[in-house]
Amino acid sequence: MAGYILALDQGTTSSRAILYDDHARPIKMVQQPTTLKTPQAGFVEQDAQQIWQTQISCAHDVINRAGLLATDVTSIAITNQRESIVIWDKKTGKPLAPAIIWQDRRTASYCEKLTTEPTNNITYSNQNDIASDVQRITGLRLDPYFSASKIAWLLEHNPEWRARANKGEIAVGTIDSWLIYKLTGGEHVIDVTNASRTLLYDIHKMAWSEALCTRFAIPMNVLPKVLPSDGDFGKTKKGLFAKQIPIHAVLGDQHAALFGQGCLDAGMAKNTYGTGCFVLMNIGTEPRLSEHKLLTTVAWQRKSTPFRPESLSLDQIVQSGRRMLQPPKKQVTYALEGSVFMAGAIVQWLRDNLGMIQQSDEVEYLARQVDSSGDVVLLPAFTGLGAPYWRSDVNASITGMSRGTTKAHIARAALEAVAYQTYDVLIAMQKDSPHPLTELRVDGGAANNDLLMQFQADLLNVPVLRPKDTEITAKGVALLAGLKTGLYDESTIKDSWQVDQRFEPNMSSDAREQHLYKWQQAIDRALRAL
Repeated sequence: MAGYILALDQGTTSSRAILYDDHARPIKMVQQPTTLKTPQAGFVEQDAQQIWQTQISCAHDVINRAGLLATDVTSIAITNQRESIVIWDKKTGKPLAPAIIWQDRRTASYCEKLTTEPTNNITYSNQNDIASDVQRITGLRLDPYFSASKIAWLLEHNPEWRARANKGEIAVGTIDSWLIYKLTGGEHVIDVTNASRTLLYDIHKMAWSEALCTRFAIPMNVLPKVLPSDGDFGKTKKGLFAKQIPIHAVLGDQHAALFGQGCLDAGMAKNTYGTGCFVLMNIGTEPRLSEHKLLTTVAWQRKSTPFRPESLSLDQIVQSGRRMLQPPKKQVTYALEGSVFMAGAIVQWLRDNLGMIQQSDEVEYLARQVDSSGDVVLLPAFTGLGAPYWRSDVNASITGMSRGTTKAHIARAALEAVAYQTYDVLIAMQKDSPHPLTELRVDGGAANNDLLMQFQADLLNVPVLRPKDTEITAKGVALLAGLKTGLYDESTIKDSWQVDQRFEPNMSSDAREQHLYKWQQAIDRALRAL
């Protein structure tokens, strides 16, 4: 079966479009930057129209540059920055405000207030412990990072919009919802992985939580319809392309990376080494809540393949009055997630603030000028510590320096800090999950650093696998779309994932314990200083 998948990858700083052939190979990619705006402290916004215009421009451009026609495209797949939200007019399709981006912290005081004010319209298991109830229902933490408080803020600060929302005249959605609405000319839907990041979705009942919508004062009629990750999201509106192209798969970016890495079995994990790190582990079909300050999220939801009894012919089935196909089931896979705030951003700090290097990729060469970091530990708590500590009050520090310390020692300590933080998250995951970690699959820019990857394997004492194709996010959602359409089969996932390099652990247990002890001492010192 010939055909192409058009993957739209809408990220925080750019929109991209990638075409995949019938063997899940990328054949052409086009990218355009998008602009982040910070109108005041804590505010991070984007022009929702720019998001749409850059994304559709990339889609048209990539088809043209590949020398193809829209009629060659089998389906569209979408992956996107999570938690960011857009509010728009249902009638005109125009945004009412800039998109509020996941990095935005304007609702920090709002979230703090929720934990103390009385709840008049809803009964929680503990009146003063809404945070625990939020985790129980959504698997997440009560934090401005997620979508609910962003939506609540917009409605609270615009009474006219709230009145219109109550009348059903306004739509709200994450970036996937916004793109689908514009692509189709009116479909107001959301994929389940993005819904599970809003702080409004019950991951047990697989439905919007009426209780949480009430608590955040968000009318449920502004929210999109939730569909499985390989659901039928509609077709592109007439005139947008030479044909109406169906949208067959949608995944939040980190979920798409987990799928693209082939982590389909419980216990498999991936880490994306970008500005920060996003570590996700497949935990199977039960939503196990974390006891170690991690997040539980929907990894994806797929419709099961229709089943046709092999023992009966079509005539026999018709004659007997039996149905040829069993009703499709919606199979849910869950994941544990841990976020590391500072990864590649540490290297950027060495480059931009300290001037130790001119280009980010020079850090490995500098770090290799010494055999070890000695006693030097860089604690990169520039914005506090993420999972599993969640301590926003901890400050960054460099300890263990002496007269013999050089910038090479600091560079090596910076790379080690990325691996230490990932180790902490994965150890917490293994405590929460009954499935032992057997390997870690990696992607992202910093995954190309061999020194870092080897140290990561040594700390975890499991192999670290770096694939040849590092555009894992777009590839993951393209694979899901190809499976939905029949362009790919399950073997395509395995066959298209090829190892570029496998880093085997070769550190002694004593050396590993010494490294981890040094890191934990630095953490303890920082906490004691508060």
